[in-house]
Amino acid sequence: PRNALKPPVASSRDADEDEEDIDITERKRARRKSMEDGVRVVSAFEGYAYDAGMRVGDKLLAIDDFDILPTTSPDEVRNHLRGDPDTEVQVKFLREGVGGKVNEPQTITLKRAVVHIPDVKYFGYVGDPRDGIGYIDLSGFANDAGREVRFAIKALQHGSELMAMKDGDAPKPNEDGLFVHDPTKLKGLVLDLRSNPGGLLTSAVDVATLFVPNGSDIVSAKGRGFPEILYRSKTDPLLSPNTRLAVLVNDQTASAAEIVSGAIQDLDVGVVVGKGRTYGKGLVQNVQDLPYQTALKYTVAKYYTPSGRCIQSTVYEEGGRGDDLLTSTSEEKGGPKYKSKKVADKDRTVFYTAHGREVKDGGGVEVDYKVEPQKASPLEIILLSSGTYSDYAAEWSKTHELTDQFSVDESTYKDFQRFVEQKQADGDLKLEVFYDSQLKELSKKLKASKFDSSKRMLESLRVDIIKDVKKDFKT
Repeated sequence: PRNALKPPVASSRDADEDEEDIDITERKRARRKSMEDGVRVVSAFEGYAYDAGMRVGDKLLAIDDFDILPTTSPDEVRNHLRGDPDTEVQVKFLREGVGGKVNEPQTITLKRAVVHIPDVKYFGYVGDPRDGIGYIDLSGFANDAGREVRFAIKALQHGSELMAMKDGDAPKPNEDGLFVHDPTKLKGLVLDLRSNPGGLLTSAVDVATLFVPNGSDIVSAKGRGFPEILYRSKTDPLLSPNTRLAVLVNDQTASAAEIVSGAIQDLDVGVVVGKGRTYGKGLVQNVQDLPYQTALKYTVAKYYTPSGRCIQSTVYEEGGRGDDLLTSTSEEKGGPKYKSKKVADKDRTVFYTAHGREVKDGGGVEVDYKVEPQKASPLEIILLSSGTYSDYAAEWSKTHELTDQFSVDESTYKDFQRFVEQKQADGDLKLEVFYDSQLKELSKKLKASKFDSSKRMLESLRVDIIKDVKKDFKT
């Protein structure tokens, strides 16, 4: 009979209602946890809030007389924190692990100031400092980028020299009997430009000058109706030629960061390391302020690396319009049509570095040494995105004191695993979250079809997924 072929509508509705109830419960739990967490510090700049005593994870309770409620948005908190430079603001906060078993609120006074966010996020040594391998993380090219990189290099050189002296490698006097600075104790340097979006052209020149030989061309700019400009190094490099240099890049290394990596590659003063090519933005652009707090960014020229190549990966020309772009006003009125396209490999021109190595234009800076980036495991991503690392740090600090000699030992690692499993048991952490939506959808359809045995297998699959995710603890 035809009725026998009808889908089980009532069962489907029941399944949908059950799933909706589960979703509502989970949303309520997430909302309750979010309200309990409140507004927390996600970053505390050194020289400002960090020096005053704020730390990542602190829960904000009040700004002056403004109480922060569970319904208070981060934007409201931000507006109360901001004010005229040199004025003061009181911040009341709660830090887990401080004040005994019952956490006690703390209050600090901050002096407002114009915040300068450094481009050098970190510098230090890779591995054992005695190996003399330095590392600099450069995230942008604002006005002070050159000064910050210079300071980092000098600090690393000085630190390597001090460690060499401790190991009995005392500096030797010159012909005048004076002890001079020896930058060669820094054996290698890694300049990290990954995901660096660029910035000021002049700052890129300042940074490149620290690495390339005196008198070297760094970058030139040419454009229609734009005077040709050539930037050339006028000082000796701060980094010793005996110090090996590696530049880390990825497909988000762009603009000014490509100027630096391109100059280092073309002049053969270092190697560019990464997965493939950089972004390929070889355009010089100006910004013109417009009414109503708007602005227009327009291209005035292209820049070229020392070998003469332009690394711009996209070309714009008349003759149509890209599929991803909307019809322009000029096109509607019968004006010229434009299109954009990527530079094809067959159209890329060969250029040569200072030592005769082949390099090509278009498509960004191609790396000298290819390496696959290390991929984070599902467990790492889940723990990071859920804030579990911060939660454990706060819990750990209730019974431990952090020292300069701290390291994660086997006992701490096992305690962290227990912490994660407890959060999972309490329903505060889903280790199968990557696959949760697919599992729910499949569960809904199986229940609607009354495939009870398959639904039991699905629950078994969920358990197996959690077990597989947990295996990352042992690798």
